[in-house]
Amino acid sequence: MNKKPELLAPAGDYNSLVAAIQNGADAVYFGGSAFSARGYADNFPADNLWEAIDYAHLYGVRVYVAVNTLIKDSEFSQAIDFLTELCNMGVDAVIVQDIGLLAACRSHLPQLPVHASTQMTVHNTESVKLLEQYGIKRVVLSREMSLEEIGELNDNTDMELEVFVHGALCISYSGQCLMSSMIGGRSGNRGYCAQPCRRQYSLSCDGEIVAAGYLLSPKDLCAARLIPELVEAGADSFKIEGRMKKPEYVGGVVSIYRKLIDRYFAEPTKFHVAESEIRYLEQLFNRGFTSAYLEGGTRDMMGTVSPGNQGIPIGTVVGVGRYMDRAVVLLEEDLAVGDGIVSGAGEGEKIGVIYRAGRQEKSVSAGDTIEIPFSGSLEGGDVLYRTLDCRQIKQLQQTYTSAAPQRKIPVIMQLEARFGHPLSLSVKDRDCNTVSLYSDYVVEAAKGKAASEKQLRKQLAKLGNTAFVPSSISIEMDEGIFVPLGVLNDLRNDAVELLQKKRTEQYHRECSKPSLEPVDSNAVSNTKPLLCVAVSSVEDAQAAVAAGADVIYFAGWSMPSVDEIAIVKKQCQSHGTSLYLSTPRIIKNGEMKDLSWLLEEARQCSGLLVANMGIIELASEKEIPFVTDAPLNVFNHHSSAILKNLGAQRVTASAELTLDELGKIADGCSGLECIVEGNFEVMVSEYCPLSHTSGCSDSCLEIECFLVDRKGYSFPLKKDENCRMHLLNSRGLSMLDYLEDVIATGISAIRIEARWESPGDIGSLVGLYRQVLDGRKSTKKMRAGKKYTTGHFYRGVL
Repeated sequence: MNKKPELLAPAGDYNSLVAAIQNGADAVYFGGSAFSARGYADNFPADNLWEAIDYAHLYGVRVYVAVNTLIKDSEFSQAIDFLTELCNMGVDAVIVQDIGLLAACRSHLPQLPVHASTQMTVHNTESVKLLEQYGIKRVVLSREMSLEEIGELNDNTDMELEVFVHGALCISYSGQCLMSSMIGGRSGNRGYCAQPCRRQYSLSCDGEIVAAGYLLSPKDLCAARLIPELVEAGADSFKIEGRMKKPEYVGGVVSIYRKLIDRYFAEPTKFHVAESEIRYLEQLFNRGFTSAYLEGGTRDMMGTVSPGNQGIPIGTVVGVGRYMDRAVVLLEEDLAVGDGIVSGAGEGEKIGVIYRAGRQEKSVSAGDTIEIPFSGSLEGGDVLYRTLDCRQIKQLQQTYTSAAPQRKIPVIMQLEARFGHPLSLSVKDRDCNTVSLYSDYVVEAAKGKAASEKQLRKQLAKLGNTAFVPSSISIEMDEGIFVPLGVLNDLRNDAVELLQKKRTEQYHRECSKPSLEPVDSNAVSNTKPLLCVAVSSVEDAQAAVAAGADVIYFAGWSMPSVDEIAIVKKQCQSHGTSLYLSTPRIIKNGEMKDLSWLLEEARQCSGLLVANMGIIELASEKEIPFVTDAPLNVFNHHSSAILKNLGAQRVTASAELTLDELGKIADGCSGLECIVEGNFEVMVSEYCPLSHTSGCSDSCLEIECFLVDRKGYSFPLKKDENCRMHLLNSRGLSMLDYLEDVIATGISAIRIEARWESPGDIGSLVGLYRQVLDGRKSTKKMRAGKKYTTGHFYRGVL
């Protein structure tokens, strides 16, 4: 049998931390007050971190701190300071997204283990192997991986694999969503996602509305029934999502998964999940449950009717009471005053009073017919749902508010009481931590009633509200001695206090703050950056080359043929234009094998445009020149330098940087590229509303579709040959009118993303940029208007 996986729980605040630990978590993860991908959670200020970490370590619970946002150059020193503090506090690992911070941590704080965040979009073997080079201990896999894919990854790497098993799902690949920042300046990559996926949209295809609702809102993941399969696949850690959830939710979900994991390992052939256990999870919070991608499909994944908590059905409206504001309900679940209920229409309230047979009741049972005041509109046959069970909540509150912890650490206690010698007490835990103390009191002969072994044993066992419980107590003592109980109590209390201190302080380290040397890149400010153009067809490439492109990135949503590459290569050669073949940002293991021919073709061109860490690994291995693309999220000059050291000729900056921030990176590292024109992808997803509405067919690639929000903004929706959805921003980026500001940053190359333009438009657009770069045209109001945006170049992101 595979090893028992770790049960990893979220903690958005201290109460959630206690709830997770007291209900059986093996590990917890949380963020500090900065650099956490859940910026809206309470998180842990610096003065609470020591307390939180020591509390977890007291119980032998591992602590992972999320430092999983993209880091600006201006923040980098502060982030390193924070990592140094965490190292000293003894955290078991930090969870990191930013590749520059990741590399700096491994180089300068080798005592501090690092886990690669799910924000790094790791989903293939080659990406894992690249991270192994930096000594990364664990990767948090993309949620989009199936059980089979997890198993294949486990078979081909030695990396620890962390897999989400419960909680909210992102519809986009984590680390690849720009929708929140492009709409409102709140970046998911920086911890401030505004959750645009939970809003209403309509789907318009070829001018016709074909669907409407919460089209991007997934149900919640629940993998409770898949525990045997996840263990067999080799998942090392079962991760519960929920740093924004309340302590009761955290404690309740942990308690169920603790039971299920232990049940499976106690008797695998008899593993089962009771319906009552699923019901318990549903009552805590659910948008509907799904196994999502784990079983390889997305059909039952979406909750398009409502993005909120559905609760569980508790009864049906059978009429209206004597008072018109009362609903008569036939119950199928117990109900109590204080419960929260909601109608199918989404109207809800907290129950303040319940009537049964004309009398007020505090609680009623399944099968009862009751009357409850309800301010919303109800009709006969409507189903009511309970979204909050006050008894469940009160029970869970006890697990983190009670002075007496329910989770106890067994200890062995040994007392020696010999005439003429001090009392000797030894306390040892199951981790072999031992404390031995002697009393100042020297044992005397009893003048009255002598001490008994029973009396001493009873006194030693009084560990009260400490974390410890005696598993055995042994006493060696002389007959006829006197032992003052106050002395024994003090000795016991001092020993327990020292053992508690020993259990926590053993994790503390002495880590010196590293002195980061500036990156020596010999960066040179270019007065005329290269003009790069990304195209998706032979005709587009020919138009761009003829208009003066210096570099062509060639490939669209489907891979080009060998013949198409040959035509474009010949055109580029005749004009002295460099040709790089584009690779996708998402490449599962099976798809990676299908790209081997493209890599060989790239040898005959200038190289590859790489949007996936796995392709960096292959390109380096095969010595193929490459440029890294924007999906790798370069946010500082440290990240840029790491990619350059891996062999990148140029590095494309994140789309969420300002011009000033770009300038800082360009100062620290040469070969920086930025996208200045075109429709940005704001989301990439394995799920596609089109295929779930109309079915999947080859014609999907030809249909013109948009997701339209409530304000009327239309987001172009594209599908690739692997049926992934690519959602584009509602407005195209254009910096043509401000190109002089871009050039002033010292950027080495600018890019036009022209995959959506017609050949004629591409020729004209590239020609305009060429003229401006060559000084033959001014940059005044050529692309102005509401149709275009300057992205984050001037406004930045949170």
